[in-house]
Amino acid sequence: MRNALFVTVALIALSVPVQAEDKKDDVPSNIQQKYDRRAEEMKTFDKNKDGILQANELGQSVDKKFDAADTNKDGILSPKETAASLEKFKAQGQQTYGNTTDKKAKRLENRYQNADTNEDGKISEQEYNTYFGSRYQKFDRDGDGVISEKEYRSDSEKMPRSYNKESE
Repeated sequence: MRNALFVTVALIALSVPVQAEDKKDDVPSNIQQKYDRRAEEMKTFDKNKDGILQANELGQSVDKKFDAADTNKDGILSPKETAASLEKFKAQGQQTYGNTTDKKAKRLENRYQNADTNEDGKISEQEYNTYFGSRYQKFDRDGDGVISEKEYRSDSEKMPRSYNKESE
């Protein structure tokens, strides 16, 4: 009786990892590829390598991206600078995003437009930080102050319209 109970418990314990693996296989390959890309992207922001993102880590990312786009270092992204930033994104994105690069570039272009809150055709550093900073804050869905891999990777699935300007 005791041996039968031990064998039953052992079989149950061995079946759990198999079931977990089966669930991973249920994810369509294109979604899994997206999750993998997002996990790799998250690692670039995770400066202390703890597997989660704190607000300051994403804030540094916002600052770094603005600085890279602001080629003349005047604190303003001109239409010429945003266009150059989009072209650079497209060129670098081909390797990462493949056929969806143009779609992602269009999304970035829309985000630039949304960041220009005074609609003067230029994006000040304050406008950029406000828009992209608040965008990153929305990743923290459970409100615990950190962004887990699951929260980060599911950003585009859960909130694509939340990046748009309010309707007037």
